[in-house]
Amino acid sequence: MTKEPLLLLLETATGVCSVALSRGAEVLAIRTSSTERAHASMLTVYIRELMQETGHALKDLDAVVVSRGPGSYTGLRIGVAVAKGICFTLDKPLIAIDTPLAMASQYLAEHRTVLHADTVLVPVIDARRMEVYGAALNMQLNYLEGIRAEILHPGSFIIDRNSPHVLFGDAAEKCVEVYKGETFVKVDTAFNLSAQGLLQPALPACSRQQFEDIAYFEPYYLKEFVAKVKERG
Repeated sequence: MTKEPLLLLLETATGVCSVALSRGAEVLAIRTSSTERAHASMLTVYIRELMQETGHALKDLDAVVVSRGPGSYTGLRIGVAVAKGICFTLDKPLIAIDTPLAMASQYLAEHRTVLHADTVLVPVIDARRMEVYGAALNMQLNYLEGIRAEILHPGSFIIDRNSPHVLFGDAAEKCVEVYKGETFVKVDTAFNLSAQGLLQPALPACSRQQFEDIAYFEPYYLKEFVAKVKERG
């Protein structure tokens, strides 16, 4: 592509519903909500609002970018369904980004100036009870430990005790007590995920035309979905 790509970014892997429109590395507009069950009710509304606000149409898009997962089964399913629907209808390519990579990219963009060069970035996504989906990445956003589900313990996602580690994401609150007393670990509970985190990883993927097969692409659930059965009583 010779011109800067126009990308629609959809982040629905956690409790956050976030949509952004970007031209190259610039975010033109963004909408984000952490309201419960906002994915189903607000995702298409946000897309329509961004198009109207920026004066673009969906047919102008160069690609749709979606958060691959892991994360919320329902959120991922909704986000991917909407992304695939747009791509199928308008014959647009689909780019999928690992959710932990998007989280790390956003965190790095927001905090780069205060992080040491050897900091280990540990995005953590809430799963059931004391379990999280997580990974460990370096400051170049390369995986040091791949994505996995793990029940939290003091050694979870620790690469080198001589390097500072920072844990962030919607499972950060779970980590506070687990890593208490570990001076090389910082748990940041203030991080707020948005679609903006997808942008930097998506740009090289778009340039290299690393597109998904829309017909067969599925979210990365990591674990099988188990429906909750309401008890009678």
